[in-house]
Amino acid sequence: MYLVFEVLMLISMGGLIFVFQMDFSGWVIYLKCLSSLFFFFFGICGYIKTKQDRKIIGTMLSALFCSMAGDVFLALDKEEGVLFVLGVASFAFAHVMFAVSFSRISSVTKGDLFGMLLIFGVEMLILCVGNFEFQGLFLVLVGYAAIISFMVIKALSLWRCRLGKERTVYLIMAGSVLFLISDNLLLFWLFGIGIPKEIQSASWLFYYLAQGCLSLSLSQKFPTKKEIGQNI
Repeated sequence: MYLVFEVLMLISMGGLIFVFQMDFSGWVIYLKCLSSLFFFFFGICGYIKTKQDRKIIGTMLSALFCSMAGDVFLALDKEEGVLFVLGVASFAFAHVMFAVSFSRISSVTKGDLFGMLLIFGVEMLILCVGNFEFQGLFLVLVGYAAIISFMVIKALSLWRCRLGKERTVYLIMAGSVLFLISDNLLLFWLFGIGIPKEIQSASWLFYYLAQGCLSLSLSQKFPTKKEIGQNI
């Protein structure tokens, strides 16, 4: 059943990109929300299939739900106002929940913090060097960059505990990196000057592929800290 929702999400995403490129703006909100609803149900079905550790699954599903809420807020936002801030906050909390989930698989290390600083440094370079009009939201974006940087490095750190759970770890790693790429493209679309609309479509493509990977990981067995201790 969970694969049905994955297919529906991909079809809905394709429709979203098509209507956006064709300027059928009235359909964009509906298809964006529908695509997000599908990846959330996709994750729930994955959990039902495997019935894994409830603490990890609970925070993962919370992250998917917050992502879905963020999609709704951003879809409804027209002028980077309150709804935009709520959307950013929803995604920031989603990244926190993803990071908590990954930390429950493998504890945070000094290497993780160092890696986070490296990714955050790159994100700050993009924010400071890029040709953007932040409309008073620079600090909001800096905070968001710090949170997603930690989420991504925590996902990548699962590489060291991949033995026997390669598919799960690769899905999490791929989903997190695709999420980061999507958010950077969205940054240029929302705040960049003279950005073509294809950038928004590319952002959606990477975003829904990211959510597809993260949702699909719920249908796989997660590594446990006991197994990690045996494999390292």
